[in-house]
Amino acid sequence: MSGKVPSFVTGANAKIKLGGLTFAYASDVSYQVAVDTIPIETMGRYEAVSNEPVNYSVAGELSVVRYTAVAQQNLMQGANAGGNGLGKANFTTGGKGSDHIDPSNLLFSKTWDLAVFQKVQSASGATPIAVDPAFITITDCRFTRKSAGITKRGILVDRLAFVGILASDESFTAGNSGDIDLSN
Repeated sequence: MSGKVPSFVTGANAKIKLGGLTFAYASDVSYQVAVDTIPIETMGRYEAVSNEPVNYSVAGELSVVRYTAVAQQNLMQGANAGGNGLGKANFTTGGKGSDHIDPSNLLFSKTWDLAVFQKVQSASGATPIAVDPAFITITDCRFTRKSAGITKRGILVDRLAFVGILASDESFTAGNSGDIDLSN
């Protein structure tokens, strides 16, 4: 079975990007999509006639293993010079991650897109590369909560909660409901 490329996405072969920026040492990401419905009821019936959708929402969480500016001095390959806290995450879409949790910057904060890629070995087998397109994409995200934890024998981990507008994966692409042509 040598030479086989794994087809399952695992934490060992996933790459997470936030706003076009590879978020180093992101240890996990989870999300959920919810479609809220209300029952439509009529006179003369005890049961609902139908359940109609009234809201679509996307929310999730991710954890990031934190490092400081000392990491680059210790020759940690790929380490950002100032560490990887939210204040150092300058998204390619503009702004930085900490704008979402800093009251003085909330009104100026910009959304970002989350993308999860599957890493596979290159043809030569030397270096892992990211397969395009993204396996999971969540658009127009905003951070809503940040917490952190460290144990005596553990590492510092930031836990970040976010909301997004649309979630898609490799099996479908979600579109805005306002873009539907109802003329048919």
